[in-house]
Amino acid sequence: MVQEKQSERQQRLDNFLQAVEAAQKVQNDIMKYGLEAAHLYCDDVDGDWLETWGQDET
Repeated sequence: MVQEKQSERQQRLDNFLQAVEAAQKVQNDIMKYGLEAAHLYCDDVDGDWLETWGQDET
């Protein structure tokens, strides 16, 4: 039981550290590339997604 709790805590800590590393990478890319970093993380940045927002919802 105690080992299970430690394992669960370790997994949560690992997940947290991965999220922090991912956030740092995004931040570094934004600092390096500016607004062009959006092209690294989003598909169809230049498309008409804003004009068609909500049209595919039923």
